[in-house]
Amino acid sequence: MAIAVQKAVFNLVTTVLLMGGYLFYIFGIHGDLYFPQAAEIQFWGSFILKLAGVMVVAKIVLFILFAIFRALKNEPEDKESLDFMDERDKLIEMKSERNSNWVSMVGFFASMVPLSMGYGVQYMFITLLSFGFVSAVMSDVWKIYFYNK
Repeated sequence: MAIAVQKAVFNLVTTVLLMGGYLFYIFGIHGDLYFPQAAEIQFWGSFILKLAGVMVVAKIVLFILFAIFRALKNEPEDKESLDFMDERDKLIEMKSERNSNWVSMVGFFASMVPLSMGYGVQYMFITLLSFGFVSAVMSDVWKIYFYNK
């Protein structure tokens, strides 16, 4: 398996596990504390800021561990760099990001529907988070698809 596919699979798995773990922590373990606040804008603002911080720090740490593990596992025979990108890699990256941006844009417009129908602001945030997660997952899925095509 090529390094780019391994990175995409690793990113896909870590995204799903981190998002699922964070949601389980907030709504599963501390659900009795956070469910009454779910309709408040302050809750959703802090939820998204904490989620962004957790995801960024965890992804950095996990990718460092991925690089260390890969270097220890394949040190003599592996000459492929983790950050090397040729034209094909750049084209695949652009295609997957373009598709991911389309999903994000559809999600943004879909998140305005609950607001325009008079529902609470929490439905807008739930829709935005859902489409953001789907967009991140689909970006990695498209990378895997384009590399195996």
